[in-house]
Amino acid sequence: MPEFEIGPTRADEDEAILAMTVEAGVFNQKENSTVRELLDGYYEGPEISGYNFLSCREDGRLLGYACYGPRELSSNGYDLYWICASIHARNKGVGRALMRSVEEEIAKRNGVWVVIETSDTDHYAPARRLYERCGYALSMYLPDFYCDGDGLCTFTRRVR
Repeated sequence: MPEFEIGPTRADEDEAILAMTVEAGVFNQKENSTVRELLDGYYEGPEISGYNFLSCREDGRLLGYACYGPRELSSNGYDLYWICASIHARNKGVGRALMRSVEEEIAKRNGVWVVIETSDTDHYAPARRLYERCGYALSMYLPDFYCDGDGLCTFTRRVR
């Protein structure tokens, strides 16, 4: 797997993150605008908002990002809220590298579980395959959760 630089997201990466999210062609308008809200919370402070961002870079160029945070009412659980790779960096290991870094950060915080909630639609099939390749199990499935024809898939993995 290639070596990437992965570290906290910087304020100068906002526009690239927002553009990358739209370019992915997977997320709807509401989902795209949610990334802006998560970034705003991150810059307020992860200890306040609960949102942590990591960016994946190669030679200074942003290749992808992930957002995660502690799960409400749990002392051991964390949510992966978002993970996205540039369309120019797909199938290069960016998603796996980000997942590994998120898991390492969660373990450093004494987290035990990572929970990922995603759609069962065809658009999200690549994300579900990524989660499975990274060792996540489909722990729950609810058909028609988001709307008719769009079910909820909940993936989990124990990291510690």
